[in-house]
Amino acid sequence: MITLAIGLTFAIFFIIAIFFGMTRAINALPVLFVLMLLVSFFGFIIIQFFPIILIIIAVNYFRNKNNPNKKKNYYYKTYTQKDFEDMFRNQSGQSYGGGYQGGGHQQNNPFGAYEDKSKYYKILGVEEGATHEELKKAFRELAKKHHPDKYANASEETRNFHEKKFKEINEAYEKLQ
Repeated sequence: MITLAIGLTFAIFFIIAIFFGMTRAINALPVLFVLMLLVSFFGFIIIQFFPIILIIIAVNYFRNKNNPNKKKNYYYKTYTQKDFEDMFRNQSGQSYGGGYQGGGHQQNNPFGAYEDKSKYYKILGVEEGATHEELKKAFRELAKKHHPDKYANASEETRNFHEKKFKEINEAYEKLQ
């Protein structure tokens, strides 16, 4: 049995060397050595039970061949756009994924996830898809109305409200540019 294993190993080695080159054949030597050991230890079992193994293989082949309508069960998860947006949001560590941002810089998100900008239009009080001039006009009006310097002498609560509002307006305008 050992001579059969050694002969099989050399035969496979030479086949690999002829078809794939000597370097790959040498790289395959550890695998061939393990194969030789397996054949030498378990070869007698394979030889003893070869007719039974052959019958089992043939039965499986003909059973699958005679049943062409039998489909294998593949389970695929269907993903929605929301799943992808959540993935990009989580990856970037921000409340919204990033695409191109005004000001000539890119956020940390390398995937450029879509960002819903409808809230920024609402903050500026314009319709979605407004022109650059309409955005600029709305921004200037709201900026004048809520500028923090205008409320420097007001109560702290009023100042904080207008500062927060002014920051929202700036962010909205920056995102929509």
